[in-house]
Amino acid sequence: MKTSVLLAVALVLSGLPLAAAEGPTCSNPQSPRNISSKSRPSPYFLTSGNSIVSDATPESLVYLPRSGGPAQKLMRCGQHYHFPIENRQGCQGEPASLKGTGSCETAPVKPGDWIEIHTVYAAKVKSGDCDPETLECCEEGPFLVRAFEAKVTKDGRGGAIVPPPGRPLAEWSGSTTGCEKEPGECKPAALWSFRLGCSFRVSEEQVKAFHHHDPARPLQPADRVSRDLTLVVAKP
Repeated sequence: MKTSVLLAVALVLSGLPLAAAEGPTCSNPQSPRNISSKSRPSPYFLTSGNSIVSDATPESLVYLPRSGGPAQKLMRCGQHYHFPIENRQGCQGEPASLKGTGSCETAPVKPGDWIEIHTVYAAKVKSGDCDPETLECCEEGPFLVRAFEAKVTKDGRGGAIVPPPGRPLAEWSGSTTGCEKEPGECKPAALWSFRLGCSFRVSEEQVKAFHHHDPARPLQPADRVSRDLTLVVAKP
């Protein structure tokens, strides 16, 4: 059976429209993606009480492979934010999804805007001259992104932005993100643990601590995202 036929059958079984299957094939699944639990059909393939992240601190975490295998300590190697946001969870007032290949141009962020903050961890962190607001300091994988979406407020103090604890979480295997150097670019593999919620806030002063921000990559088509998107809920 030809590959195209197999792909069509897989998409029908997963409830995804055939029209969504487009884009160059990559060696690993790509991000960002739709993670809205309100979407019908649901984008989630699994529900679990177990997260791939354990013992998280601002500087490190323990990665627990969902498929099994030894736990691995990962160290923080960077933090940055995207504007507009990339992964979509359907918060009220959330801007529309980007179309096409997106733009590498950045626009100023102001109070009332939604941003997506990524804190990145790696097995090995580069020492020396590297920019922690990029992925330059993330030297050796696996790479894991703790992400969340927040609204920028005018009032409030400065200070470090810490990924919010708790659940629910959206977790999946995907890729790094950011603007594409060329249409259909395949980005390196990355694991994701996204804290779902529409009530998170960061102050304008906290955002100003960053020297720059990253533009957004558009949502990836159905044939470029993984089939392991897991909704992690509180244990009963």
